[in-house]
Amino acid sequence: MTLLSGDDAYCEGAADTKSNGASASQSQYPPSSSSPENVRSASSISNPTQPTRYPGLEQETRRICLRESQFDEEQVVRLLLQELHDRGFVDTFTKLQQESGYTLENEPIAQFRASILAGEWLKVEEALQTIGISTQEARNAALFLVKRQQFLELLEARKLKQALLILQNELSALTDDVLQLHRLSSLLMCPSPEALRAAADWDGGDGRSRFLVLESLQAYISPGKMVPVHRMETLFAQAIAHQCEACSYHVRPASQGLYVDHTCPSPVFPQGLQSSLRGHEDEVWYLAFSPDGRYLASASRDKTCIIWSMEDRSIVHRLSGHEGEVSYLAWSPNSKTIVSASSDKTLRLWDVDSGDLLQEFDGHDETVTSCRWLGDNDKFISGGMDHKIIIWSTNGSIIKQISSPRVHDLAVSVDRSLLLVADEKTDIHAYDLATLTFLYNLREPAEVMSLALSSDAQYCITGLCTGELHMWDLNTRLRMREFSGHAQGKYVIRCAFAGLDDCLITTGSEDGLAFVWNRDTGKLLARLRGHTKTTNVCAWSTAAGALATASDDKTICIWPAYHGAPSDMSGVSMQSPANQSSVASDDEDKSMASGAHSTTLSVDVAF
Repeated sequence: MTLLSGDDAYCEGAADTKSNGASASQSQYPPSSSSPENVRSASSISNPTQPTRYPGLEQETRRICLRESQFDEEQVVRLLLQELHDRGFVDTFTKLQQESGYTLENEPIAQFRASILAGEWLKVEEALQTIGISTQEARNAALFLVKRQQFLELLEARKLKQALLILQNELSALTDDVLQLHRLSSLLMCPSPEALRAAADWDGGDGRSRFLVLESLQAYISPGKMVPVHRMETLFAQAIAHQCEACSYHVRPASQGLYVDHTCPSPVFPQGLQSSLRGHEDEVWYLAFSPDGRYLASASRDKTCIIWSMEDRSIVHRLSGHEGEVSYLAWSPNSKTIVSASSDKTLRLWDVDSGDLLQEFDGHDETVTSCRWLGDNDKFISGGMDHKIIIWSTNGSIIKQISSPRVHDLAVSVDRSLLLVADEKTDIHAYDLATLTFLYNLREPAEVMSLALSSDAQYCITGLCTGELHMWDLNTRLRMREFSGHAQGKYVIRCAFAGLDDCLITTGSEDGLAFVWNRDTGKLLARLRGHTKTTNVCAWSTAAGALATASDDKTICIWPAYHGAPSDMSGVSMQSPANQSSVASDDEDKSMASGAHSTTLSVDVAF
């Protein structure tokens, strides 16, 4: 226990020697590897000769330390010791060991650690037999890590004969992984230490490699003997991750620090309708935010696209020239150009700064239904109802073309390794994007109208004509969750991921609403009332801090995701002067479904 005041003022039950067998005067943890400027003395933090700033602190501390805790005292103190040492508080580290009677590590473990960092491999090998690794298999795996490091350091020192002996006589006896042994043997051919470090993806004996070996070895040693590296940091990160997972409206980073639990103020998403944009003369079918969040582009049945400023909600450019309805848009990664796809069988490339047409693309024989950029700013892919998928160069030439089912929608992973294609029936087709070779199928029970892919390419959501969204885990290829409540039948309605880390699912609805669910729980979070006819598409931008929806009523609604989202209140239709969320009654829901649309703009929030 901590010495509170006076030589004999210990909490009841204190002892000079704790259960790990270390005396209070011992300090078995090795000196800090921190640089001298990072080592801070306890005396620089407080001056014991100065009066306390908090009268009665000693009494309160005495009361707290006597309070029963659900956590083992030794484990808590040892975690504190590790964190103090890692942060360079050497004096405080030593003092805590003395006052608590606990040490971070006992003598054998401390010597084992020191031997690894010093490269004393014979001592390390001997210690592996005595530090309590439970099975021979585990000891062999641990010894392999040590011998591999020794082998690499001998190669780095150009002691090739000794390295070869270790490979032939020791490493080969410790593993059945032939491929790994072949990789190690190939390193013997490296002409220089620099070539070796590059080929082995290894930073050398004088780098961090020995520390990394030590961290890897901890997997085989009881955590009671050797505390896992950065354990307190790991626990903090796990706690914050758990809080974020439990946050229904998680649309902002966990930035509150450690003093309070993470929360996104409820109902933080959405805050209510902020802007209603009017500029199209017919139904608005598609929306896309620029990657930098500065612009929103809309595509319409009126054969035009509009680029809107997210700063003042004004029209930047009206893009005209298509001879048919514009059904899809895709921004280049640098936000400088945009591609539009149309029922006139063409795609067009536009310059965002000038609004000029840069290139027209003819190659499809029927309506072009979708398009996506491919990682850089000079290639994109398109799909249509003509059984074609085409990869284009921005100069107008076709790079590659394959036959496919009729394409309703397509999605491309952020790393541009995966292409998903929704056909006109019930299947999602997965392709290796580099080669456009078929990988696998996902089959739905009804026609797939749209799809969306998460930014990490782990999940995809499909919008079905039956009024359901399905979320698939692409790693297991299993359907994980269903989302329902919206109305969808004969119209194409686009679904989307939204929120920070794609934690939300959104879609429009034929009753004029837009729906928002929590991705991981399936909980319905909100129904957005902003349109008087079918809501065709939802688009999300973390950079803009907003969700946008578009409708057959020719309007676009902007819904801010959190306080402080970019706003311009000119032309804004608010649900009430206080912008408070309202919950619709059952009668209101029935009137909306029957076509008697209310003109009130509001948010139904589900708790």
